[in-house]
Amino acid sequence: DQLMCRFSRWALALQKSYGSKLLFTIFCAHHLLKGFCGGSGSHGMAGSAMEFTYRSYGVSGPQLQVFMSVALLPWSMKAIMGLMSDGFPIFGYRKAPYLIISGLAALVAYAMLGLEGLRRSYGGAPMPLPLVTGSFFIVFFQMALTDLLIEGRYSEQVKLVPERGPDLITFVLSGMSIAALCATVVSGWLIDRYSSNACYLVALPFAGAILWPALVVASKASDGAAGGRVPFLLAAVVGAAGIFLAVFSVWSDSLRLKFFAAICVGLLNLTLFSIFLRPVIARINAFFFLQNVFHVGVHGASFYFFTDTPEQYPEGPHFSPAFFVTAIGSVAGIFSLLGTVGYNMYASTWKYRSIVTAGSLAFGAVNCLSAVVFLRLNLVIGIPDRLFMVASSAMQSVIGQLGWMPMTVMLAQLVPDGLECTMYALLAGSLNLGMAVANYAGAFLLQSLGVNPSAAVGESAQFDRLWLAALISACGPLVPLLLVRLLIPDARQTDKLLESADPSSATVDSLFERWCARRGYAPVPKEQSAGSMELSGKVMGQPAV
Repeated sequence: DQLMCRFSRWALALQKSYGSKLLFTIFCAHHLLKGFCGGSGSHGMAGSAMEFTYRSYGVSGPQLQVFMSVALLPWSMKAIMGLMSDGFPIFGYRKAPYLIISGLAALVAYAMLGLEGLRRSYGGAPMPLPLVTGSFFIVFFQMALTDLLIEGRYSEQVKLVPERGPDLITFVLSGMSIAALCATVVSGWLIDRYSSNACYLVALPFAGAILWPALVVASKASDGAAGGRVPFLLAAVVGAAGIFLAVFSVWSDSLRLKFFAAICVGLLNLTLFSIFLRPVIARINAFFFLQNVFHVGVHGASFYFFTDTPEQYPEGPHFSPAFFVTAIGSVAGIFSLLGTVGYNMYASTWKYRSIVTAGSLAFGAVNCLSAVVFLRLNLVIGIPDRLFMVASSAMQSVIGQLGWMPMTVMLAQLVPDGLECTMYALLAGSLNLGMAVANYAGAFLLQSLGVNPSAAVGESAQFDRLWLAALISACGPLVPLLLVRLLIPDARQTDKLLESADPSSATVDSLFERWCARRGYAPVPKEQSAGSMELSGKVMGQPAV
């Protein structure tokens, strides 16, 4: 009873602070689409089935990571989405037409992926891999575009009522966790009983239902105040780089070249953000970008490690799709939700440096457990694979959520007034690009270590050095902790981070502005930038409400 009363008071306070309309919009966009269909970005009905779809094509572990990275690149291109929707209104509307167009395209993509199994059962040729990857790209493009709009809206509200910011983030992430948990339960059963294609057909109506927020947020484009050229240029360059990486990854057959291209795109992103954005934004972005890059991905090979059959990997765990997706995923989802609740109850008032450091150290420690199972040491000490994986997934989920939530709160505090959508898209896109670069780096690492499983018969030798890749992945994110005092502010999560200087500027006191000042070049005033370039005046106007 006390728990229910506490929850009721919490929900009423949240509704009073931010309004029912915003909370319902978050429910549609974040909980249903991003949570159920996308599993918080890369799992759910679409993401959980994606690995099994590529497995049916015999794609190797490193290549699977690359294809999935391409499919998920829309999360790194959110800035150019905001640039297009704000700069080029359709019939006078900025957001709604783009959400409707992307929603309809996603419905077609879901249908193509869902009906592929039926078509092949009647003797049809398999869809080409580039078309499969393109369909996944469209699916996640819809999620990223919808996510962009709602993030910008609740970012505005968090800055107006910062004392309730952790509560709103808790509502967003806990709802996504619950929805992702429901998708995990359903998708594992569907894959095991039918095929991965069934998941896309089940997700289709939920992807269509998200068209409702497009109508809610529809508003006529207005000129508004210009936000300057720098965010516009950053959005254009970083977005174009993401598109290049996606096209190049599909075109090229060389994993080495793909890895080199990803590193170049990542360095370009980090350099531009560090030079042109105000110091507090640039430093925080640099820390989390580097932390994401150093957390190299090995999930392409680990997927085969756990799901290979006895003929393919005699010494392996031989998890069924139902156990791998539903059992492990459900445990991860439940404990992720517990991590969200624990953060809100005990860690929401910690200082950023403290929680980032503690969370990173704990997350690195529990991730080292992956090396234990890859070496089969858990069997040596008498712990079955299933028990070990359930327990380790629970710990990883709780600690991972405790580390993720303060970063989300920090991002919401870093968007200047009048640039909510654009800057949130830039920052979130930068961090997602860091994860994409980590997946390319992980694919290259796996290939270099000779870890190339592909569900082939008798491929035990492919997993001999997987433990080493997992250990590198676990320890990598600890490297940026050497810079935590330099890059992370000594502030609490309820403090405003943009109080000094001009809170509406994303570039004040940046390295570029200081360089211009030392040489006597005055940066273009905000009022002048609105009229000096027709496109920038339209693009960098205040976001639609």
